[in-house]
Amino acid sequence: MFSFIKKMWWFIKKHPFLYLTIFILGVLLALTLLIPADIVGDFTDHIDKNTLTQDYLIYNVIIKAFSTAVLIYIITTTRRAFQVRLRTKLFYALQVRYMENILKQDATFFEHFQAGDLLTRALGDVKSVNFSGGNRLLNISYELTSIIIYIIAMSFINPLLTLYSVLPLSMIFIVNLLLRIRVKKNWKEVREASSNMSNVILESVTNVHTIRAFSKEEENYKKNMEYSKLTYDIERKNLFINVSFQPIFQSIIAISLIIAYFYAIHKIPTVNGKSAFTLAMFTQFIIYLNSLAAPFRNIGNMLTNFYQSIISLDRLNEIYDSNSVIVDRKDAKVLQNVDKIEFKDISFKYPNNLDYILKDINLTINKGETIGIVGKTGSGKSTLIRQLLRQFPIDEGNLLINGIDVSLYSKESVRKMISYVPQEHTLFTRTVLQNVELGSSLEFDEEDVYKMIKAADFEKDIENLPQGLNTVVGEYGVTLSGGQKQRLSIARAFMKDSDVLIMDDSLSAVDGKTESNIIHNIANIRKGKTNIIIAHRLSAVMNADHIIVLDNGRISEEGTHEELMNLKGWYYELFNHQLMTKEDD
Repeated sequence: MFSFIKKMWWFIKKHPFLYLTIFILGVLLALTLLIPADIVGDFTDHIDKNTLTQDYLIYNVIIKAFSTAVLIYIITTTRRAFQVRLRTKLFYALQVRYMENILKQDATFFEHFQAGDLLTRALGDVKSVNFSGGNRLLNISYELTSIIIYIIAMSFINPLLTLYSVLPLSMIFIVNLLLRIRVKKNWKEVREASSNMSNVILESVTNVHTIRAFSKEEENYKKNMEYSKLTYDIERKNLFINVSFQPIFQSIIAISLIIAYFYAIHKIPTVNGKSAFTLAMFTQFIIYLNSLAAPFRNIGNMLTNFYQSIISLDRLNEIYDSNSVIVDRKDAKVLQNVDKIEFKDISFKYPNNLDYILKDINLTINKGETIGIVGKTGSGKSTLIRQLLRQFPIDEGNLLINGIDVSLYSKESVRKMISYVPQEHTLFTRTVLQNVELGSSLEFDEEDVYKMIKAADFEKDIENLPQGLNTVVGEYGVTLSGGQKQRLSIARAFMKDSDVLIMDDSLSAVDGKTESNIIHNIANIRKGKTNIIIAHRLSAVMNADHIIVLDNGRISEEGTHEELMNLKGWYYELFNHQLMTKEDD
């Protein structure tokens, strides 16, 4: 429990008033709950002495009992209200901290953590930690307070009997200590299995069209069932551990009650008409003992759940403690504009990869130029422009913007200067209008959006959509074709109107006429700004100011379209091949 408190101290120190208030209310509640036993004990004593009167019943039993019940209700309700407030604040803090840390991560982080795993942590593990930090932690402190108060009250009645009765109850703690290692190990397996199952489910949902296209429904169903069955078996094992130990707790409580009854049999019978241990005292003691059993039992259950929450908290801390590989300097500059980009002797390899993807890249891009990047699949085209996006640290060489190393600028300011259209187009479950609007942080009207849609040659598709610009595109743009998704992503990039536009093979799903229209529109609406176009179809880059050909991570050819054609190398051969293929079509 103390390790949990230590790991949650960042939140506890922000809300000490709430935690202290709930704790004090718990102490008051535990003290108030002593009153009913005192009423019953006093009532039993009057019956035993035959001194019961109507006035006594009205004033000392009915009114006192009613007042106590009202007081218990007020304290309990107030305490729960504060706990709900605390739990809500904790849930919000956990989720915000989780999302903030994910959003600031670079590409290396997402190569280590899968989407389904992150989703499971955000839902299941956050819920577990939230319940322990907002409920169990305070409930355990309440139960411990109750135990101390009940033991003190019982000691005033009979210290020796209290010792005999409480000793067996302490066995619950010993059982829990033995249970702890097993529970933690099993719960870790439960959470890992849940993450793996979430990864498989998310993969199935995301790629449902591909699964159907290849008639892999049955195979995918079996895979999902396999992971679901594994998770079920581990969960059942965890449940079996909890269930198997519950009878032990009940048995320990029963032993304490038996001890108390045997003690009473020998002590309550009077000697010469007197007894130091009366029936009233025994009645009050038994009520306290029964009340004491509940906290011991509850602590046993809550500690078991606490061990599980510690595993969940450790899983969340893996995310919270993950730091971006690329960190801004304290004195990082803010990039205001991009006039010149220089790649100087850039070499790069991905983490845990032995081979370099880029080798000795030297390239200068001036403001207003359109640069074409072509090459074979796997030659390093996308990797090259990802250096400009600062997704990975540069291994060797220097990347300069306006003559200053890119590492001296803040990441955010660099990325604000770049509009990026990736190979895999991500659309949100929103309307066409809202998806395009995401590209701009400035004020604009619907007419501005429509201009960008027209520039991306998406205008002709609007009339075919049920609700035009207000049509919801569905999750991942599932209601749109590949070409429509590409053009909508391009329109979103146009809306940003940044100094640099990067199109990473973003015209692969459109026809030649549409491609020509988009390239023509780029030349018009982005005149005087820098454009970087990665393409497999050379028609997309043939009008570029400068074209580079990448081969195995190196620049093998560069120049204008005419210069590359005169070289009669790889570019020349591919252009002629694509030209002949087009003529055959």
